[in-house]
Amino acid sequence: MVRRFSMHGSLSVAVEGRVLVLSGSGPWNSESLQLTDVSIMQQVQALYGSPWGVLGLFSGEAVYVPEAIQKLQKQVSHELKLGRVATAVVLKNVEAPRLSKYQFELIYGSEGHNVAFFEDETAARHWLQTELAAAQSDSRFQA
Repeated sequence: MVRRFSMHGSLSVAVEGRVLVLSGSGPWNSESLQLTDVSIMQQVQALYGSPWGVLGLFSGEAVYVPEAIQKLQKQVSHELKLGRVATAVVLKNVEAPRLSKYQFELIYGSEGHNVAFFEDETAARHWLQTELAAAQSDSRFQA
């Protein structure tokens, strides 16, 4: 029997150019990872095939349950094949920053994927744009 749980944590999703912006406060479970907004999904899918990145803006209890970590690891692995090249994570007012960073490193630390942590959103956006510009010359994205 499969048990359904209610969503924990909050997470908003937006697309800004070649960047998927995730903003939220945990803790998160698997149910909180479901993207059901069709228009957002179409925007995310439009990123596929060219270099794109993720900006994560997280606060509060920025941690995942183990099941959600495993689900995200698979998702990131799949997204790397679709052009995801980098993730910038900003941890602001996080209750357990070392645990949060450890979990995000587990999730995003795939080979061929650059991940960096920042205290400031401006620095994170700058780094992400630099990574995306550098990836433009990657042979994976040449026609």
